[in-house]
Amino acid sequence: MALLGKRDGRNFGYGRQLSYAGPQALRDLFGDGHYRTVKAHSDRWQVFVRWCRSEDGLGFNEARQIDRQS
Repeated sequence: MALLGKRDGRNFGYGRQLSYAGPQALRDLFGDGHYRTVKAHSDRWQVFVRWCRSEDGLGFNEARQIDRQS
């Protein structure tokens, strides 16, 4: 999928959904994988996204809600 905006923008230019943007950026940076780097970091990213969406976490669903204060 093509980038939506500048790469240095929020969510790496892959839209608003945290669960989609992180793995896409990893695939863009590491290609098909480098010693399972993409899979390992994608799994960690999904855990982070679930925490962000939870009540125990920040309660964020989209990258637009994240700023320097959070």
